[in-house]
Amino acid sequence: MASSGNGFFGYTGRWAFVDLTNRTVRTLPADPVICRDYVGGRGVQARLIYDHLRPIGPLRDPLAPENRLILGTAAPNDTFIPTAGRGSCSFISPMTRSPEPASWVPGHKPLHGLLTHSSAGGLFPNMLKRAGLDQLIVDGRADRPVRILVTEDAVQIIEAEDELFETVDGRKVARPASVITDFLTAKYPGSSTMCLGPAGWNGVAFACLTGDHHRNFGRGGAGAVMASKNLVAVTALGKRQITYADADAFQKLSKELDAQVKAHVGDPGWTASFRPATGTTWWLDRAFNGRYLGKQGGYLPWHNFDEGWFDPAAYAKVGTDAFLAISGKPKVCSRCRHVMCTRSAKVESGTYAGEGVRPEFETIALWINCCLTDRDAIFHLNRLCNELGVDTMSFGGVTAGAMDLEEKGLLKSYASAPKFGDAPSMIRFLEDIAYRRGDTGRLFARHSDAVIAEIGAGAPAADLEAIARCVLTAYGGLGYAGIEPKAFPGMFTAYGTSNRGRGDHTYAWTIQAEEGGLEGAEKLALYVASGQVGKALVDSLGLCDFFPESITTDLFLGLYRALTGFEYTPESMNACGERIWNLERHFNNIQGRDRAYDAYVPPKLTVPLTAGAHKGQAVNLEYYREILDAYYAHYGWTADGLVPPEKITGF
Repeated sequence: MASSGNGFFGYTGRWAFVDLTNRTVRTLPADPVICRDYVGGRGVQARLIYDHLRPIGPLRDPLAPENRLILGTAAPNDTFIPTAGRGSCSFISPMTRSPEPASWVPGHKPLHGLLTHSSAGGLFPNMLKRAGLDQLIVDGRADRPVRILVTEDAVQIIEAEDELFETVDGRKVARPASVITDFLTAKYPGSSTMCLGPAGWNGVAFACLTGDHHRNFGRGGAGAVMASKNLVAVTALGKRQITYADADAFQKLSKELDAQVKAHVGDPGWTASFRPATGTTWWLDRAFNGRYLGKQGGYLPWHNFDEGWFDPAAYAKVGTDAFLAISGKPKVCSRCRHVMCTRSAKVESGTYAGEGVRPEFETIALWINCCLTDRDAIFHLNRLCNELGVDTMSFGGVTAGAMDLEEKGLLKSYASAPKFGDAPSMIRFLEDIAYRRGDTGRLFARHSDAVIAEIGAGAPAADLEAIARCVLTAYGGLGYAGIEPKAFPGMFTAYGTSNRGRGDHTYAWTIQAEEGGLEGAEKLALYVASGQVGKALVDSLGLCDFFPESITTDLFLGLYRALTGFEYTPESMNACGERIWNLERHFNNIQGRDRAYDAYVPPKLTVPLTAGAHKGQAVNLEYYREILDAYYAHYGWTADGLVPPEKITGF
């Protein structure tokens, strides 16, 4: 089959550079060397951001026009490869920063925001590719609100219509994400839109971008970065077809891969088999009581990560079965087959009656961590976050910290503070943050060290320490995910070393291995590092985290060669993953990240659990330092966590 016209197969071979300051668009051929060495999606975007910002030195303000926002795809997107429907969004995060002195962090050094990648499914990534782009690179800031339209014919910067805004509390604010999406879908039938919501427009540090009403570029604050550019939405519409280096071979090998995925999803001995019915919610039961091929459980976080176990009767209200009871038909990503993890959901009656999608495990777990055991309220909050454009996970971490502060009497000057287990106060808190309403909403919309500094202004050292102790997102944290950090030293290492910020769980996942007996500093360090390299590749290939097959088998590499013409061995493919990881880490070194950031352990996490299967466990500081030493040695970095010059030659 013919190539895309510029020698590329699989990829469209086109990148569009949009300068909003000057209202210009340049559509250029993609660089085949970068595509080969960095694979696609996340990897290519990391390289494009690095090349753009390297001359500037650290980008001190992620909301400055110099920050670059990239939306893009990979070669497998929109093909027959199962789960190849994930798009990529990269930028410098306004959440993972701590630029001012922070006495509550031992050895604190200024941190100016980490290079962040977010993945989202739905139709938008594939539609962007059908419109003829691999990467949409957005720089600068428009002088008034605009949106971008990508079609097969052009990339256009268009004045944002008045209908995309409303007046709230006397201020002009972007409408909810579904309203913006529906307006633009009606204007361009068949299109897909990725947009911010009120939270992004108001600069909330953990605002997300939303597509298809519930598919989000979530963590890190992409919504705030888009708003900082006076950009409201990106709409894509096209019908371009995929080109193949060897269409016959691709058809044959993709059928083999599809059959393999189908067989594994149908095998009850594989965790992939749970996903069509439960989605990610099976992890609730596994983390709490060890169901779904688990052990004893006892690591579902509770009361701002104080515990990993609580009253089983309360848990039953928000466990896996409780969310299965409100689940409906599948609402899967474009081109998804077999895994089929997302389902519609409906609450029939009561205060929180409505329709939407079933919340994900991490969302539910982090709201359980707020002691919320009202399933219907969790469903409603999830739907509200999608409307307002708020990342559910970061909101959970921020809210648990605020509840802890409120419980300890440290928020007396701030009205409308949320309370543990109280759904109405949590809903009010969410809306206050999204609209930056009142002192409380304005305060908690910011990155966490600014929150600590404001609450503690003028307070004695002991009070400041107590304030910081409640805020586990301190020192530029992204927010811990839904696995209790005290329970697994390997997972805590994954949390601490993730390139996109402390607390992130997606770049490495150790739970099954540690439940199976994996231990020892060197073995844990190697397992975490291997997971990070593999995840860099999965993201760059546009695959879902739940793709159940290896990407370095002869089958997959042969399939990728038939698609793109690029030939990899298992070793050269893994080398690409390590190249991506080193580049991201090196850029973050420039932004101020070194061992001091990785080694920071919130004091609360050194207090042992008092209940459940992991009773007595806490983060062991000495053991964590030992794992970090082994981790840095594995990558060939310095003992301070810096990527040495020989690792970045050729970047």
